Amino acid sequence: MKKILGNLIAACMCGFLLNTPAAGLAQAIWPQQGVPDHQQLRAKVKADGPRLLFSDSPEMVYETGILYRDTLQGEGRLFFHHVNGTSKLKKLAILVKNNGLRPASFTVTRSGIDGPSHDYQAVGKKSQEYYFADQKPHTTTLGFGKTTELLGGQGTLLPPDKLLTGTIDFNSDRPVEITVLMCEPQSDIELFSVLTQQLPMDEHPLRGTFVKADLNYTLQRPIETETGTGYALLLADSQTGEYLRGIDATTGLPAENYGNYGVVYNIDYKLKGDKPYELWLNPWGGMFAGVGVLEQGGERKLINIPDIPAFGRLGEEGFRIATLEPNSEGRFTWSPPGASNLPIRLFWLPADYKAPHLHD
Repeated sequence: MKKILGNLIAACMCGFLLNTPAAGLAQAIWPQQGVPDHQQLRAKVKADGPRLLFSDSPEMVYETGILYRDTLQGEGRLFFHHVNGTSKLKKLAILVKNNGLRPASFTVTRSGIDGPSHDYQAVGKKSQEYYFADQKPHTTTLGFGKTTELLGGQGTLLPPDKLLTGTIDFNSDRPVEITVLMCEPQSDIELFSVLTQQLPMDEHPLRGTFVKADLNYTLQRPIETETGTGYALLLADSQTGEYLRGIDATTGLPAENYGNYGVVYNIDYKLKGDKPYELWLNPWGGMFAGVGVLEQGGERKLINIPDIPAFGRLGEEGFRIATLEPNSEGRFTWSPPGASNLPIRLFWLPADYKAPHLHD
């Protein structure tokens, strides 16, 4: 219980828990409820992918200023999660600037942004739905000293107590400066970014720059379906050592991504045997609302986790993601949603699973 609670606290740093009605949870619970008996799976993990800029501290923004800033070249990803903590309307902006003499080609390859809203879990879930949907890249050429703003061109107005969150993947052929800032609605963003202060973190150290923000898991052995056994894989857990470590570019101090927000997980698996199996997700840390992608048989499918607004109040509920083809292989992709709790467990279970259930 201490292990679960510790992860619950760490995950809650990235958002507030909302009260979700218990009605509807029956759509997304295990057969007969409770966590199924299972064997723990092992996987080989390879980190690659973009450099991640993580901006979530201060989460509740009580004054105007720069929330996070760093300069990078090549493949990048920005994850931001901020609430207007003031009593007045503000503006959140993400400014990209070329400080070099030569033109920079800056391409947004994928993005998912949602808000403003008071429903933090719904915003986290919807932003991922947008992020994982099929998209076309958009390229901008930035001359010396030129800028582009990534939230509609002028920033997004953010009413009091509302959240704006999102994930943006990009690529730049030359170094560009990325600035996340909060300012007054009428402010000139470019001028403000030059003259304003860098805001300190709040009590939760959730910001920094991290390398290799994709974690690719390959199960060490196939799922043996003829055994009728349940199998589980633990993900985004503070005890596994997978939380990314990097540097807070605004202070130069070490940083750790508690929760791995902005990290994309790819889990590759194989099934061996003719017995039908199902893939389930268990939010072990508590309330959860996200989106995943299942690729099998040459098809790619977006999956709401769950279909209802959120689930996982007891940490024991499970949601059926898909029925899997016998003797097949596939990939499940997900990313920790802002305002949801961690860790999670993926379960591979027989379609007719009737064994005793454990509450672990």
